[in-house]
Amino acid sequence: MANYPVRGRSSPAASGFPFGTLMALSLSVGVLAALGWQAWRFIAPLLAPPAAPQFPRAVRVDPLPSPTSLPSSPSVRVSGTESLPAAGTIDPEAFPPGSRGRVIEPIGLAIRSQPSADGAYQGGIVAGETVTVLEYSADGRWQRVRRELNGQEGWVRAGNLGPVEGGAAVASATTAATPAVESTPESTPLPTRPPAATSIAPGAQGRVIEPIGLALRATPDREGAYIGGLPMNEVVTVLEYSADGRWQRIRRQNGQEGWVRAGNLAQE
Repeated sequence: MANYPVRGRSSPAASGFPFGTLMALSLSVGVLAALGWQAWRFIAPLLAPPAAPQFPRAVRVDPLPSPTSLPSSPSVRVSGTESLPAAGTIDPEAFPPGSRGRVIEPIGLAIRSQPSADGAYQGGIVAGETVTVLEYSADGRWQRVRRELNGQEGWVRAGNLGPVEGGAAVASATTAATPAVESTPESTPLPTRPPAATSIAPGAQGRVIEPIGLALRATPDREGAYIGGLPMNEVVTVLEYSADGRWQRIRRQNGQEGWVRAGNLAQE
């Protein structure tokens, strides 16, 4: 007789499978969900766009006063007791031709052959040295001066002279008409050198006493071709003088001959 399953009743194997499988699946889904949530909390900040930068609020700054609003100081007329004018202040009335002045530019002045920056460089004047103003250029920006140290003449930038120590900057009419060597001792802070014509005769030897040395030229004038230089303390032989006595033709110990400014050699 055949056995047929009774309707409405299941076998033992069929009744135990669905519950265990369901529990395992539920547990797995819960674990995966928890892990996914933790991973998302870590990754989400990395995927978020950066926050907009925050800048401090702009503060309005009041502008500085314009130069026109600053108090203006009147031009200073220099005397022996007043403070020195600022270098670069051009005042031709304070130093007319014939007056004496002292260099106030801290780095000194360059002497040039012409009243322009393109003029040939002929030497330098140190701060504190005294010179005599001979004339002004047409635009008033250059002064032709004579050094009291050695009689050298040339053009320098105007506005760089102050009063000499112990005296006024502007010479009187009587002083301007007399040679610069007749100035009073108290107004001459730097010593002057005697003319070379009265100290070294042709054929005698002399030693260079100019601190910056001497330029040796082919002809007895400042436009003569430059053929060399003589350092300080070099000993040379005087051969002759120019017609005006301002230049000396000398021979160096190596046989080279040329012209140098007179008044820069001491008797050896």
